[in-house]
Order: sequence, then C-alpha cells, then structure tokens
Amino acid sequence: MGMYVIGVDGGQTATKCALFTLEGQLLGMGSGGGLLHLAAQEGAARMAESLRAAIRGAFGAANLPVQAVRAVGMGLSGIEGSTAPEAATARNILREILPTEQVWVENDGVAALMGAHLGAAGAIVISGTGSILVGLRQDRQLVRVGGWGWLVGDEGSAVWLGMAAVRAVFHALDGVGAPTALTAALLPYFGASDVRALKRLVYATDFGARGFAALAPLVGKAAAAADDVAQSILAEGAAALAQAVGALHRQMDFGEQALPLALIGGVWDHIFGMRATFTKALGKLPIRLSAPALPPIYGAALAAIRACGGDWAKAAERMQRG
Repeated sequence: MGMYVIGVDGGQTATKCALFTLEGQLLGMGSGGGLLHLAAQEGAARMAESLRAAIRGAFGAANLPVQAVRAVGMGLSGIEGSTAPEAATARNILREILPTEQVWVENDGVAALMGAHLGAAGAIVISGTGSILVGLRQDRQLVRVGGWGWLVGDEGSAVWLGMAAVRAVFHALDGVGAPTALTAALLPYFGASDVRALKRLVYATDFGARGFAALAPLVGKAAAAADDVAQSILAEGAAALAQAVGALHRQMDFGEQALPLALIGGVWDHIFGMRATFTKALGKLPIRLSAPALPPIYGAALAAIRACGGDWAKAAERMQRG
C-alpha cells in the first residue's frame, strides 16, 4: 500500500507532517494547528482537522495527490504511551483520514528521542510549549520524567515561563512581589492600560497554553535587560529542568559514564539566557550535551519505516545527508 511513509510531530502549538520515501528522502512538509489533549471536549475534532491540513500540505509540497502510504509514525503531545487509550483514538482518527498499513503512535518525546540519538542510548530534554524528559537505557528500556501538562507541570517550558510572568506582574501590583519590567512589557502586548484587565484576558477560553507560551520571549527580553524578576524566573525554570535531569539520570544505567543529552524545543533556541542558565544548573552531573542528530519529525518517520519493515538505519543516513 503506497510507496511513502509519513512522520508527524504533533504539539500544542502546531502539527507538522513530513512525507518521505521508504529510503528516507524528504519529499515535502506541511503543517496544521496545534493539538488539544484528546480528553478535552474538542480534542478529537482538533486532531482530525490539524492532521488533515498537515498531510494535505506535505503531499502538496511534494506535488503529489493525497494517497495511501505504507506507514505513518506519530509523536503526539498528550499521548502517555503506545498502549494508552489516547493512542488508540489517534490511530482511528488517522485511519479515517489516510489509508495506511501501519500506524505507530507514541508520546512526542519518544519520537524526538529516536531522532536525536538514532536509536542509541541517551536522553533528551524537550522545552517547547510544554516540557518533558525521555531517556533510552542501554538495556533498551524507556525512562520518562515530567510531561504532566501545562495545568499542573511542564516546568521550564514556554507555557510555564509565560504563566510565571503574568503571576509576577500580579504580585508586583499587590506588593507581595518586587517591581518588574515585565509589567511594562505585558501591558502593550495585550493592548491594556491596567494590570487588572490582564486577568480577564488570560482567563479567556481561547487563551490557554498557546497564549501563555507566546509570552515567554518577553521574559527572555526582560532578563537580557537585567530585570531581576525575569532573571529569577529563568533561573527557577532552568533549576527545575536540571533537577529533572538528575532524576532521569538516577533511573538510567550509565553510572558515572556521561549521559548523552540533547536539548530540543524552541525555549532553548529563542529564550535569551535559558540554555546557559540550565547548563550552569546541571552542576557536576555526568552529562554530555550533544546536538540532536535529527529533528523529532524525522524520528517519527524513522519509526514508521521501522514499523513497515524498512531499513531504518540506511534511511537515517539518507536523512542526515539531507
């Protein structure tokens, strides 16, 4: 059924789709909207809409009509694992959109891990809209820390940074927190003249995780301008992620051997000072920071190639050559 495979990287901000040959040649990429957790009221409908748009875009970029493929690999935010009920729902949604022989579904962190280390033992820290740590032990067992979602976790993520910024501005107004340049940054961002007006805006039903995540760059800019409150927010987020790395390392089987660790996600690349603050917070942990070999969407495609019996190692080499 078909000559192609598809990789999907589905996050809270966007859903990305990449169309590959079985040999690992990239043909086209497309994107759709961000995902809601499948337990949310509109979660299934949002996933279907986003997948359709992303798949249509990938085939369009390749100048091909949408058609059956051999396999689809999906790394999705909000999926606890391949056997979770949400994974079964995601498979059913995908099969209603696109005929395929095999559907691989996992948490987006697992797909990112496969891309980062190409199946070798190691770990990743994702800090994008949300955050999660995933590691592959040398005995091939997966280890996971965090990823509990923006309502109760995702420390050090863009959502967490944005929420901390709003909280800091409210605390400054109340006098229980220090004055901060974030107040002068958030008011024009929202087009508001009064801090109290922000409450109504951030509690709006259409604000949510993506709304808070969009505020994270303001924290980085304020920190770069030497705002103490913004710098303390970055330090707290970086420390939480470093503490999570420590917990992950204790569950891995590396002993005193340096654990290869790749940093993935927009926070590391776009929030001023976050990478350096995190690196300092790691202290003396036996960690070897390394660049990911391939991005998460490629990891999802490699999982699809493996699922349909393809030579994923050769495909990975082809992907790395570009």
